[in-house]
Order: sequence, then C-alpha cells, then structure tokens
Amino acid sequence: MAGLIPQVFVDDLLSRVDLASLIAERVNLKKSGATYQGRCPFHDEKSPSFHVYNENHPAHYHCYGCGAHGDAINFIKETEHLSFNEAVEQLAKRCGVEVPRDRAAEQKVSQNKSLYDASSHAGAAFRQALGSHPQRGIAQEYLKRRGISTEMADLYGIGFAPAQRQFLSGSSDRSLIKALSTLRLVIEKEQDRFDMFQNRLMFPIRDTRGRTIAFGGRTLGNDRSKYINSPESPIFHKSNVLYGLWEARKQSRKLEQLIVVEGYLDVISLAQFGVVNAVAAMGTATNEDNLSHLLNTSQDIVFCFDGDKAGLAAADKALNNLLPMFQDGYKVSFLILPEGEDPDTFVRNEGADAFRERVANATPLSEYFFQAMSRGLDLSIAENKGILSTQARTALKVINAPVLKDALYQRLNELTRSSRWGDRQGKNGGGEWKKGDWKGKKGFSFQNRDEPREEPIPVPNRIAARACLGLYVNPSWAKEISNTLNYEITQDDERALTYFLEWLLKENIETAEDLLYRLAVDPHQQRRFKNLFNSLEHIFGAEEIEAGAQESLLVLKRKYFDRSFDKIHQDLSRDPKNKELHEKFRTMSSEKMAMIATPKS
Repeated sequence: MAGLIPQVFVDDLLSRVDLASLIAERVNLKKSGATYQGRCPFHDEKSPSFHVYNENHPAHYHCYGCGAHGDAINFIKETEHLSFNEAVEQLAKRCGVEVPRDRAAEQKVSQNKSLYDASSHAGAAFRQALGSHPQRGIAQEYLKRRGISTEMADLYGIGFAPAQRQFLSGSSDRSLIKALSTLRLVIEKEQDRFDMFQNRLMFPIRDTRGRTIAFGGRTLGNDRSKYINSPESPIFHKSNVLYGLWEARKQSRKLEQLIVVEGYLDVISLAQFGVVNAVAAMGTATNEDNLSHLLNTSQDIVFCFDGDKAGLAAADKALNNLLPMFQDGYKVSFLILPEGEDPDTFVRNEGADAFRERVANATPLSEYFFQAMSRGLDLSIAENKGILSTQARTALKVINAPVLKDALYQRLNELTRSSRWGDRQGKNGGGEWKKGDWKGKKGFSFQNRDEPREEPIPVPNRIAARACLGLYVNPSWAKEISNTLNYEITQDDERALTYFLEWLLKENIETAEDLLYRLAVDPHQQRRFKNLFNSLEHIFGAEEIEAGAQESLLVLKRKYFDRSFDKIHQDLSRDPKNKELHEKFRTMSSEKMAMIATPKS
C-alpha cells in the first residue's frame, strides 16, 4: 500500500505517464540520444545536468548537479509542494483515471477528518479574533512591539485567543465540541467546559500538507507558563512535526539546509528578514525522535541556541543524542549566539547578512564535541587532560560513522598529548626514529644490513587505510577483492592500498601470522609500508575492523565508478556520435540509478 492508494495502481499510473512531456511543461528539454536534458528545476545552474530517462522502466529523472531524483509523482510533489496522495490524485486526473481507495484506511482517515476540520475551525476563529474581537488590541500591540509584519502574521496564520472561558467551547455544535475536546482545545470536567487557550497569541502548527494539527499559545498576561502547546492527539505527534517547515517550503523550492531554532517567533522573525530555512522542533528539540525527523528532512542541519546556560545544555544534549545516529555524509553544526541574544533579537539588531555569516561560520560537530567535553577544564593541567580523555572516549564508543570517529580520535590525541611528546618521538624531532636509534633484545639491529632501499609509500587517506587494516588482519581477503579495484583510476592517496594488495597476492600471504613474519624479516617492505596506518589514530576491535574495511571498499568502488562515469561523459562530449560510448553511458547510467536508489551501507 502507498498511503490509502494500492501500490499496484501507483505502478500502473506511472506506466501511463509520459514523464518527458510532464517535465517539459516546466523545463526546456532537449533530446540527447536516449535521454532528455535540461537545466535542473531544483537548483540554479548554467549548463544542463538534469536528465530524463523516458524509456527506462520506470521512467525517472536525475540531476547530476544536485542529486534530485525520482519519478513523475516525485516531480509533482517537489515542484508543487504536495503530499504523496495529492500528487497521485493530480497525476490520475491528468491521465483520466479514478484513484481507488483502501476501505479500512479510508475509514480511519474519515474518523480523523472531523479532527482536522475542528482544528481548522479553531485556527480560523483565532485569526478572525485577531482582526475583529473587542480585545484584539492587546494582541495587535504585542505583534507591533515585536516587529512582526502583517504579511508574516498572515503567512504563519497567527491568531488570538481572547480572555474568555468559552470562546470556542460556547458552540452549540456537539460534534464540533467533541472533536475540540479530543484535541484538548476544549476541556470538559464534569458539568464544566472551558477553553484551554485564553488570552494568548496563537501560533498554528501545521503538517507538511499545510493542515493545522495543533497550536502553541504565548501568554499576553501574567500566566505562570509563558508558552503552552496542544497535547498530543490522533493527528498531532510532536516528535514528527517541525514548526515552520510547511511555510519554509512555500517560500523556498529547495531547502538544502535547515536552521533549527528554539521558538516560534525566532522562526517568523528570521523569515521576515529573508532567512526562510529556519524551523523549530516541537517540545524538546534535542530528543532522539526529533533529531531523526530532522535528519530525514535535511542532512545539513545548523542548531542555533541562545548563549545562556539553558542554551548550552540544550546544545550538549543535542550533541549526545546525535552521536549514535550520525552518518558520514551528514553535516551538523552548532551556532551559539552571544549571551542575552536569540535569533529574533540578533537578526533585528545585526541584520540578515550578519546572521547568515554566523550560520556559515557555525561550529562543526567535530569541533563542538571537544568544546562541550572540555568546557570548564584547563587543559594545561595534566589531570584535566585525563578527564577529557576519559569523557571523550566514553562518548566516542557510540559513534558508528568511521570517518568522523577516526577524526575525533585523532583530535583527542592532539589535545591530550603531553607538550613534551615531540621530545619522545626520536632524536630527529620529526616523529620518526633514525635508523639505529632502537635496538631490540641482544642488540639486534637493522643498522648494518645492506638492503635495497625504496621510498616509503605515501600515507593513504582514511578510507584506503581502513581497507588496508582489514587486509592486515585478514590477508586472505586480498584474493576476494582483487578484481573489484580499478588500478588505472586510483588516486595518489589511495595507491597504498593497491601496493599492499599487490604485495599480499604476489607473496601469497593468507594469514596474519605469515604477514607479521614476512614484515619482521624483510626491512625493505617495512620501509615501504611504514606509513600504511598513519592516518588512523585509533585501531578498532576485530569486528569493527572488518565492518569498516568492507564499508571502505564500498566507498572506493563508488568513487571508481563515478570517475569512470565522468570519463565516459567527457569522452562523449568530445565524440558525441560514438555509438559505443553512448551504449556504455546508458549502461552506466542505469547502474548509477541503482546505486543511488540503494542506501549506502
């Protein structure tokens, strides 16, 4: 099932659509071989990188510039900001077919419809009260004092709940009262009935379809609670809602980054100054469910917190909850504003450009990690370095992203290393022992051996180094992967892997014991591979080593494929009539689509 719509119908509908014709209504497409090309509608570009594969099954589009990818339903969803079901409805209407519905699911939605209607009714009543209720002056004056424009108030649907017990609950419509009671907008106790929100500025909370599903209310009096929010209901689950996301999508077609702030007015004020990609999480912005929802919405997140103790505590909580769910490829940063400032006051005092500059220079997660861990510690004191090391290593255990984990271990070693470490690195001061500086038992030394010399292989990047570590632990893996690496397009910082692999195969080394023996008796190979693991600051357990090596190999294979694909693309631009190149390009394009559709492990 796809929502209320049978999947078999969705598949049939997609097969009826001429995707190129659909997209050509918005994009100027030109036929190029078996595909259509044009400038991407999802990002600004000068040369076309948007391809429509109309003859594939199913037909799909892909932009090699921004990564936008999908079928006809995805295209309608993204360009017209519709839900899945709404996009299917529109596509079905275009094809002249009726959308079938699942009866059980339809019944559930029918039950919720009264709740959506009641919530919409309340939102309209609050908006009308802001414009015409006798008590409206207090709310209008507050908005004026906060500098919220009429346009922003209309866009975000701001309203006013008057200071009266039965503004909503005074209705004689029992079905409406029942729905409002389910939403807890109306409270019923024995024979008494009254409104939850009284004398408050009202902020409707909308889902991704723009439907009002809950409210936040800011007191206009002296209530103990400055803000109160609707409790959860059948149509409102706060961990799955981002305040301002629907409005942000209305203002910007492509949200490549989300700025997460703490308050409704922060979102609205930033939007008023042109920063339209700000949202606020409901409840605690830093719990695991909220964070998961955020990362599913965008993989570039900037958390913006006030510079007070509560803001720092919220930032630290977000960091701790993020670590186990962070994946390499995500970009998460922290922006801590000066103490006494919040996004609303900052953007009004300093302007949008100054705020954007702060966002651009926000502290990456990898740096904020150590800011949080070392807060209050004087690292010139040895004991404090020990405290930092213990705290950080405990936190690092939960990280599953190998690149981030390696980088954090490397930085931890730099921060906790003794200032006299360099003196213990060898007499040459460069971190390497001179030949003959170390002697083993019984004076054994390689100093006088006359062995052939060869420059050490350059330090590999971390991805290649982790694959080398997998081979080091299990040399028999070399035969398995030998045919998967493309030696011709290997880059300099990956060559150590190919050299190490060639040596293992040439010497027929299949066990770790054999490998250690060969290295022990062959100073020539010792010199060649002395830098093999220099980019790794932490050696993992056996299971992590194997998993990391497999993941690194997959990353390398994807890189090799992309380089080959780019080369074919360049060759085609030089020789556009070459049929063999066109065939290779089509084959590799299909493979690339499959790789894009398959989540990276």
